[in-house]
Amino acid sequence: MLLTLAASVHADEKPAPQGYAFDAPEILTAQLLWGVAHGARLLALACAQSGKGEAAEAWVRWQERERPNILAAGQVLGSHYFGQENVPPDAITAALGLKTALALPPEQLAPACATLPEALAQPRYDLKQRREEMLKK
Repeated sequence: MLLTLAASVHADEKPAPQGYAFDAPEILTAQLLWGVAHGARLLALACAQSGKGEAAEAWVRWQERERPNILAAGQVLGSHYFGQENVPPDAITAALGLKTALALPPEQLAPACATLPEALAQPRYDLKQRREEMLKK
């Protein structure tokens, strides 16, 4: 399905952009923020699957709070990669070449899950603030 979307959107156009957009600060910022949000999502999913519900619940709260920022990054990336703002998140993730799951052994997953709620409360996970800081540079 994702390949079909990419092929249909770009059938009459040049190939989709590859790599990070170092020459376009707005796009690069969206790429980096998407990576942060995606990484947090993958960890939360892994935590939920291993029975660490508190971590997953903290991610749900964080994701709800950050939803406007994640959606805004998705619109920028949808336009960049597919020429349209409303693109499924999985298509953006595939365009960025991001992993679809974490493969952490239990001895690494347990401490990551235990600290996820605290980590998501840190300023570095405030995507609006992070975006503003990145665009200042």
